[in-house]
This record gives sequence, structure tokens and C-alpha cells, in this order.
Amino acid sequence: MRPYYEDGSVTIYHGDCREILPALDPVDLVLTDPPYGVNKAAWDIDFPIDWMPAAAAITPAMGIMPGIWNILRCPSHIGQLKYVWTLAAHLVNGMARGAIGFGNWIPCLVYTREGHSMFVKDGDCRDIVIGDSLKPDHPSPKPYRVMLWFVKRLPGNTICDPFMGSGTTLRAAKDLGRKCIGIEIDEAYCEMAAVRMAQEVLPLEVLEDEVEQDIFALV
Repeated sequence: MRPYYEDGSVTIYHGDCREILPALDPVDLVLTDPPYGVNKAAWDIDFPIDWMPAAAAITPAMGIMPGIWNILRCPSHIGQLKYVWTLAAHLVNGMARGAIGFGNWIPCLVYTREGHSMFVKDGDCRDIVIGDSLKPDHPSPKPYRVMLWFVKRLPGNTICDPFMGSGTTLRAAKDLGRKCIGIEIDEAYCEMAAVRMAQEVLPLEVLEDEVEQDIFALV
């Protein structure tokens, strides 16, 4: 299986994650933001769940960002993984309007195998200020600071994102010194992510400032 892009930290595959996931070696964490099914683009017509068993087969832990709309559509078990907790990033200055008001938070549902601990001494919900980072040309990119916190909050040396999009998860992982595998069915986003990955890694002190300036909502 030939990568679309590869460096010492990141590997990108262009294709359908349902076909690529079974061919991958095990990873420490699957962390992903699948389509929500809210018609933001041609690929956003449904919230897919058929990829989940293949992802669960290669990891002891998974973090899924289903959007507020799809939380109840996520199963309690995915293969050998069991739902254990929800983390939440609260966008202090976000302006995303939901069905009954402004829903400025990003839930991340965490699944693990029995006996596998993913939790460290950190908050489960964090206030994050967004808007001062360059936004990729994508209909629904996750803010870099949000993904930076999720990657730090869910430990694992090797991460896989089956719905890579513009590559924000990979960028955060690479900047934090983690290895990451991204899968994306749209070649235009593969190219966008490859360009982002070729950029220089941010110094550790900058990354610490990115996270530390955010305020814990719960500790």
C-alpha cells in the first residue's frame, strides 16, 4: 500500500478508510472527526458508523468527535472497545449555532478495551479561545488548539485519523512529537494536508503556551 505522503512522523493514505484500516499495523489511538451528515458538502450526507469495527480492530482506544447531533447514534460498544467517557472542548468565542441555540462545544467520545486506561491528571472539559490561527480551505475544519488539546489529553505514541480532512489532527500530533497516520478519500484534502505536514514543527515552548493559555472549565 503506497502512501500519498510520508515523512518521519506522518503517513497519509489516499482512499476509503474502510479499505485501508484493515491493512494497517496496530496503533495506540484512533482519533477522528467523521462527517456529521449535516450537508456541509457532497461527502457530508450521513454520519457513517460502518468504519468503526475496522478501526477498533487495530487500537486499544478510540476518540470520536460525532458532533452534538450524533452523540446518541454512537454505539456503546465497538468491537472490543467500550464507551467510557466524554471529553469536551468549549469554544469560548465560537459562533456555531445549533438547533436550539449556540452549541459552542466539541464532544469527543472515548472508547477503550477492558483494562486499558486512557486517563491522566487533566481536565475533562476545557475552555479554548479560537480564531487567531490560519483556517484551512475546508468546509468544517477542527480548530488547531482543540486538536492539540485532544492529542495531549489522550496519550498514545502512534495515532490514526481515518477521516483526515485538511490534516489538523496530524499537524497537532506531529508538533507534539507523536507519529500519526491519516486517511482521506478526497485527493484535494490529501494534498492540502501534505503541504501542512511539510511545514516546520513548532517549538515545544510555543505548544506549551498554546495549551497553557487556555482556561480549564472543569479540573
